[in-house]
Amino acid sequence: MFVYDFIEKIGKIEVKYSRKFRKRYLTFTEEFSSEQEYNERLDEYLNEFRKEIQSLPFSLNSKQSRKAFLHNLYDEFLYTREHLNEQFIQLISQSHDCISLQKVRFKCCFPKYFQKKYLKKARTAYRKLHIVFTLRIDKIENAVDVLKLTALNDGIEIDTSNWSSQKRFKTNLSSPELAYLSFRIMEKVSVDPNFNRTHLSRILAENFSTKKAEFPKAAQIRKQFTEVNDNVKNRVESLLEELARANTV
Repeated sequence: MFVYDFIEKIGKIEVKYSRKFRKRYLTFTEEFSSEQEYNERLDEYLNEFRKEIQSLPFSLNSKQSRKAFLHNLYDEFLYTREHLNEQFIQLISQSHDCISLQKVRFKCCFPKYFQKKYLKKARTAYRKLHIVFTLRIDKIENAVDVLKLTALNDGIEIDTSNWSSQKRFKTNLSSPELAYLSFRIMEKVSVDPNFNRTHLSRILAENFSTKKAEFPKAAQIRKQFTEVNDNVKNRVESLLEELARANTV
């Protein structure tokens, strides 16, 4: 269905580093000449999404199935928005290092007109960075409004209380320690022995900050459920032993 194509197109941003004048700056694999042009392109995606959502009763006859579909789609939008915010923060951090830390060295190596040419390209690229993320977040907000209106017209209520920015639990654990600890606990308490590891990794990535990462990656967390070294295992075992001792006092 196009609704999931819309999420993929809106939520997946590919950037690369261009290396010119022995310097690097961010640029996009998808080029556009102006903010208006890019906004119109995203509007085309949004209009296709709106058309398919409005025809939902014809594709899903059961109201219960439409309700489940709309709730799942809302969760996907929530996850996509958080993912975009995370990616934006990471790229901004990288672009700051890229343009600032080597500036003095750059001035020593090249004539002034080369420096101006580089800075013009770099600033244009960083401006595009802001445009891309701002407009995509805006389209997600618009799509959620369409989703809520569609649900309301169908007599379906969607709980949007978690749409506001959520606060993360900050821990003094590393990403491998948080992943391994959570995995060990879920192995014991989950009714289904084959519980969804992808879902667990997403929950941890969306709600926890680790010792070094404010926005840990879900894919990396999932890998660290089982691929851990002895130091991580010993640290987690010590924490579990401390919890056990605390409960016996």
